[in-house]
Amino acid sequence: MVALIKKQMKWLIVGGDGQLGRSMQSELSMNGIEFISLGRTQLDISREHEISRILKELQPTVVINAAAWTDVDQAESAAVKAIIINGYGPGLLAKACAEIHARFIHISTDYVFSGNSKKPWSETDPLDPVSAYGRSKAEGERLVQNHHRDGSYIVRTAWLYSPWGKNFVRTMLRLALQETETVHVVNDQFGQPTSAADLAVQIQKMVDRDIPAGIYHGTNSGEATWFEFAQNIFELSGADPSRVRPVNSTYYPRSAKRPDYSVLGHQGWLDEKMEPMRNWKEALGNVLPAIISAMNLEE
Repeated sequence: MVALIKKQMKWLIVGGDGQLGRSMQSELSMNGIEFISLGRTQLDISREHEISRILKELQPTVVINAAAWTDVDQAESAAVKAIIINGYGPGLLAKACAEIHARFIHISTDYVFSGNSKKPWSETDPLDPVSAYGRSKAEGERLVQNHHRDGSYIVRTAWLYSPWGKNFVRTMLRLALQETETVHVVNDQFGQPTSAADLAVQIQKMVDRDIPAGIYHGTNSGEATWFEFAQNIFELSGADPSRVRPVNSTYYPRSAKRPDYSVLGHQGWLDEKMEPMRNWKEALGNVLPAIISAMNLEE
């Protein structure tokens, strides 16, 4: 790992108004770690001079990029915009971090893989994205490693949820608690529901332990289909899980192809003697009350 300047830890959260950004703020606050959080209106990651100026001014020791174009379907018709935000922008951030000797954490995705597998994807498996969104995220990984390989962590995550923003858990909870109709959910796509709070804990721990730069898979353990995920949400919220009915992905035609199997392996953590994140069912049961509480406050 590149020799980094040793000084008081100070984080910069880019994309601080998103699910992971807000979760990182909570985690760092609880650990008494100094941080600055910038949303999309405060830092445009497509502007090189703006990034360089802000990083040199703030002098963070750790920068986490939680900013991203996340609309998978819209990326198909706006591929250039997606690659600017998901590819070019992270590369600029990595370059600026290298200039000030800061560690850089870039959040990537399971969509960099094809989904054509029956076993969990390894951190070292070749990338083969099947959508414009996936290609933009793969380009981001490439540019981050090109500009700051020895000082960067690429953390791939998937199926992220939290008390904030738009996510599958919040959508299912609204259907479970406010409706009585049958809900049809896809049962032929496999992945790992992941708590943004758990991911924030893992990232903070990763930096605190000073493990080597590289690629790590930041997902809760185990696997599920969207249907199984939805049934668990209904059951834990006290709704009738039999209202959730399984369907094939052809039931919901989409512009972008989704990976059929995007379960990520966790050997990277084990190699560095770090425990992988806990099972997704345990995490969901732990976080769900906070999500319900947040939704009630919004009403």
